[in-house]
Amino acid sequence: MQQEGLKFYRCNTCGNLFLTMVDPNVTPTCCGTSMEVLEANKLHDNAEKHVPIIDVQNGAINVKVGIQAHPMSKEHRIEWIALTNGDRVEIQKLGLTSAPTATFSDMPIGDGKLHAYSFCNIHGLWSSEK
Repeated sequence: MQQEGLKFYRCNTCGNLFLTMVDPNVTPTCCGTSMEVLEANKLHDNAEKHVPIIDVQNGAINVKVGIQAHPMSKEHRIEWIALTNGDRVEIQKLGLTSAPTATFSDMPIGDGKLHAYSFCNIHGLWSSEK
C-alpha cells in the first residue's frame, strides 16, 4: 500500500520543508504564505545524479542518490533522503560531509513497495520505487 496523502512542501521564503501524511487537501503555510507542493521528478536530464536507488541486503535498506555521485557542497547538495513502505515514513537529513546515501536498518520491508525520495537543493524532489 502506498502512503496515502504523503506530500512534501517547501517555503519559498525561508526554505523550510513540511510533510503532510493524512489529508492531501491541506496546504501548510509558512512566513505568511502558502507553501509550494514539491512534485517528485522521476525522469529528467539530471536523473543519473538525482534518482534514489533502493538496495535491500541482509534486512537493511540502503538508498543511494544517483548512478553518478551527486555533489555534496554548500551550493549543491542532497539535503535529505526519505523512505516509505506504505504505513511508515523515515527521513534522514544529510550533512555536507556525508555521501548522498542513507541506511534504514529498522524499516520493515513488508509486502508492499518501497518508495524513496531525495531532495536536491537546486533540482528539487526525486523519487523511485522498488
